[in-house]
Amino acid sequence: MGNQASSSAKVQQPDEMLENERGLNVENVVDTKRVSEEEEEEEYYSSDSDTDSETDDEDEEEDDEEFLERLRILEDAKQLKKLAIMFAHPELPVESEPTACARCYFDRPSAPEQETVEEAEERAQILADAAALKQVAIDYLHPELPVVTNDSAACARCYFDRASAPEQESFEEAEERAHILEDAAALKKLATDFAHPEVGIPAAQLALVAAAATRCFFDRVSAPDQESLEEAEERARILEDAKQLKQLAVDYMHPELPVVSNDPTACARCYFDRYSAPEQESMEEAEERAMALADAAALKQAAIEYLHPELPVVSNDSTACARCYFDRPSAPEQESMEEAEERVRILADAAALKKLAVDYMHPEVPVTTSDPTVFGRNYFNRASAPEQESLEEAEERARILADAKQLKELAIDYMHPELPVVNKVSLESAEFYTIGSTEPRCFFDRPSAPEQESFEEAEERARVLADAAALKKLAVDYMHPELPVTTTDATAFGRNYFTRPSAAEQETVEEAEERAMALADAAALKQLAVDYMHPELPVVSNDTTACARSYFDRASAVEQETVEEAEERAQILADATALKQLAVDYMHPELPVVTSDPTACARCYFDRPSAPVHSATTSTKPKQGSSVRASSFKHQPAIKTVETHLGKTTGVRKSASAVQLYGLDGEDNDAGLF
Repeated sequence: MGNQASSSAKVQQPDEMLENERGLNVENVVDTKRVSEEEEEEEYYSSDSDTDSETDDEDEEEDDEEFLERLRILEDAKQLKKLAIMFAHPELPVESEPTACARCYFDRPSAPEQETVEEAEERAQILADAAALKQVAIDYLHPELPVVTNDSAACARCYFDRASAPEQESFEEAEERAHILEDAAALKKLATDFAHPEVGIPAAQLALVAAAATRCFFDRVSAPDQESLEEAEERARILEDAKQLKQLAVDYMHPELPVVSNDPTACARCYFDRYSAPEQESMEEAEERAMALADAAALKQAAIEYLHPELPVVSNDSTACARCYFDRPSAPEQESMEEAEERVRILADAAALKKLAVDYMHPEVPVTTSDPTVFGRNYFNRASAPEQESLEEAEERARILADAKQLKELAIDYMHPELPVVNKVSLESAEFYTIGSTEPRCFFDRPSAPEQESFEEAEERARVLADAAALKKLAVDYMHPELPVTTTDATAFGRNYFTRPSAAEQETVEEAEERAMALADAAALKQLAVDYMHPELPVVSNDTTACARSYFDRASAVEQETVEEAEERAQILADATALKQLAVDYMHPELPVVTSDPTACARCYFDRPSAPVHSATTSTKPKQGSSVRASSFKHQPAIKTVETHLGKTTGVRKSASAVQLYGLDGEDNDAGLF
């Protein structure tokens, strides 16, 4: 401290040092230039003695002034560059005289307090907690990675043999399942032979079939009777009603289809091509809008989770538990709203100071403005550059130099806050500089100054931002497991979670689009069904000028059916639905029975106590392990032929399968229906 005090008096002011150094450099360059110009003039005078000496003197003076002006500009640029280097790189050593001295930036009285050993240990503990949380997240997201441990005595229990592991099937159960699948295959083969009698017998069985005798399924004695004329007409009317309902549904669902008519005088205009029709979006635009909405929903969910980590985690696992990251004992203190606003203001001030420094350090950068009426000219590319500057140009240069001087003073005041404030008093004839004649107040200590954060608060804010960055990285890794894992370890390797052998099959883009279209069609069909089933509901519209008349009360409306007719039609439709379901069950016996009743049970149709006895015609034995028993066939009734009054009069035998399908046989309903 004694050496610093003794040598501080020898340190010159920054302005005086810069002025002296610039003056010496300018004088040296000017002397050198003048010597070289004198030599050139002597050679010129010796070669051309007729040149006017007065003109040469004037040109020489003009050249000297221009050269000196250029040297001053270059010297200012050099000083600005040097100042920028000092400002941008404070870690570089200061080049100064050997007698100069300085005080350490970090040991100054106003330096912020350094962290203590306890704070360093607390920070190390927080980083260790963050590393442990990161390791837990990696272990949770990548269960396929091996467990790394340095404990030779460590042991683990098998995931598949744990107490809560799902029960594995035994060898007997596997054999039983194989028998069941074999029985299902045999039943499927039997159903195929029964549903498709037109299929030929394979060549391998022709030898057996040649010796066997067969009888026609439709000419058998037990075939059900043919339906009567009234029943045929009733079925024809039901099918015609169903056809008309289908056509009505098609017309309602697809109004864009053209109207087919046999009337040559009929005319109409398209609803969708009218002048006032709104513009329709294409399929690609609809898909793009759906994807955009899905992306927006996903981004919204990600933003909510990222912006509100304090929200509870929703889980369906009753055994899951967790502790709050922000309420743990070692959690750093959270900044308040005032501190956050103060930090925003500090960052805004820093951005403004950075913008000011860039404008000051790079005057060659063009000025960017959005005002089309603003214009300017370049000092170095002006038309009169090689000539003598005019009065207006001199005034412009004077103003530029004055602005540069003010910017220089501003930079010195910013870089050296320890220098005293020099008060400049301007009079009409002269300017006076005084030191200590005014009463200034410190910008940072003024009553209205915002509260400054301490060194601990700054470190706390840095830790909070680091934790937020780590949480964001963890959220990105969790939300996007498809992103590749970045590592610098050349020996690390892994396998893809989505392409592993046991991975579930992923749907393609075409399948996703097909599913979306299927859901859209289902929604449209649901809306159509609601509109069709509830015509009494009012039509909802946002157009206040829209008006309409009742479809059912119009003059040309068809006669409405009564309640009895509606009930009769509902009964017919219910019967048609039941017949359709019966036909599906009859044609596809291999399909499983679907029910929503968990207590429902079933018994075999062929093994029921009331099944009729039927003697088997073949001695073929089923395979070992098959659940299809020969005794199951002896209870089936003999299939009899069907003849109705229609068959008696026309001689045409009705399909027995149709009679069994619709349950229209009058003699043996139990044998004809399941």
